[in-house]
Amino acid sequence: MRLGLSQASYRWVAYPGLRIDQPEYGFRGMAHPYGSTTRGPEGLHDNVTWWLDRCDEWDLEILYLALSWFDDEAAVAANAAAMAARGIEWIGSVSGAWAVEPDEWPACRADAQRQLKLARAAGMRTTVIVNADPPGAEGQPLPNGGLRFGHFSREIPMDRQIENMIRNLGDFVSVAEEYGIRLAFENHMDYRISELVPVIQGVDSPWLGICYDFANSYSVVEDQLRAAHLAAPYTFVTHIKDMRVQSITTTGEPKFFLTPIGYGHVEVAEIFDILQEGAPDPDDLPNCASPPTLPEFDPQLWMKLSIEWLEANCARHFPSRFQSTAA
Repeated sequence: MRLGLSQASYRWVAYPGLRIDQPEYGFRGMAHPYGSTTRGPEGLHDNVTWWLDRCDEWDLEILYLALSWFDDEAAVAANAAAMAARGIEWIGSVSGAWAVEPDEWPACRADAQRQLKLARAAGMRTTVIVNADPPGAEGQPLPNGGLRFGHFSREIPMDRQIENMIRNLGDFVSVAEEYGIRLAFENHMDYRISELVPVIQGVDSPWLGICYDFANSYSVVEDQLRAAHLAAPYTFVTHIKDMRVQSITTTGEPKFFLTPIGYGHVEVAEIFDILQEGAPDPDDLPNCASPPTLPEFDPQLWMKLSIEWLEANCARHFPSRFQSTAA
């Protein structure tokens, strides 16, 4: 297996719309991280060099970085060349409303193809695809995340969502094949793996697989290990994330808390064993560390704790990264 970095690990210091050093952050009514050692990139955009420095700092060979921040193929190609010069593979992210009905699909397809062209300009082998709402009115931004569709959607029953995704992605994989880019559908706190696997099987293409997020099954009330067994044969890439679960509270509602990798209740080491045994190409499988802190915590500390835990407990899966402890 190979170890990389997910952009979510530094979202509160690097995402243009979330950065704690911008005036807009104050309107969120959230605590500032006093005492944090982490400094984000100087500019709001085109800050790939800062991300590459983080990969070098933690000795990681993959960077998961969304394509939504880019709109120019020449700039994407230049950034890809900078990554290649440092020996870092770029895995992108394409957002799309994959479950829309036939009348909405042409517009969604065109937008997804625009994003995939950027992935082609970057020379990507793999890009994650994420469930998101369809494009809004002309000139309006794409809504954030997938709110219309998913496990808890009341708009379209799940069996029809699966039908729609099979039809729409069955069409879109022809573009992926033409561009030579594998699509990895992420369980993005929206669908269960048990709902995504029928889509992968229904499309039945070597160009469509799964991006397995270790912790996101909690959000849709799905057992992590069962999900890992289901996902493994189709997994092209993973996001390594952990959560602590407080199942009983005085309000009667369970609570989920993000943690550094290894400090929560996700069976991280066991999931690696499942993927090592069942993934299509485990030796080449990209695993992107994704301990996404809340803004009041220090992302550098969370990355340090996560890398140290992975070395102490999962080094044998990453012999090229943890050479001294991999035996």
